Amino acid sequence: MGKRKVIGIVAALAGMVAASALLVHVNADNRPQAKDHLLGPAPAGKPASAGGKGIIAGTLEPSLTYKKKNGVYVFTFTVKNQTERVQTVTFTSGKKYDYILYRDGKKVKQFSEGKMFTQIYEQRTLKQGEELSFQETFRGLKPGTYTLEWWLADKNWPNARAKVTFTVE
Repeated sequence: MGKRKVIGIVAALAGMVAASALLVHVNADNRPQAKDHLLGPAPAGKPASAGGKGIIAGTLEPSLTYKKKNGVYVFTFTVKNQTERVQTVTFTSGKKYDYILYRDGKKVKQFSEGKMFTQIYEQRTLKQGEELSFQETFRGLKPGTYTLEWWLADKNWPNARAKVTFTVE
């Protein structure tokens, strides 16, 4: 095969790759996020007051709970689709959440600190009433008053965050 033919094949392949990337980029913004895409997805934002019951307009409802057994604390962070539509949660890396643990007002640990995450794009669809949950276990906590702040690693859901305060004696 001649040098010109090789250069022509490489140029054609590069052109196809560039065109494919452009097509994917252009079409990515046109994908519906909800099954009833005629109404469009509910906007991310501050939740409407629902008194802790029923559907909350336009948001995912976060909660943070824990169980203590023999000095071991198991925390569960959950986001529940309390909207009237199917919602999409988008993760742009392997980091699906983050949290900061404080003791007596001072930062003790941040989940993401010092870690590297895979570069992966993932979308999770949550139907009405569906939940997405994550768990972490803490052992050997020193006595003090702790606050754990936990949030979803999706910039489209800035209010999908929860906080809990507890005391270790």
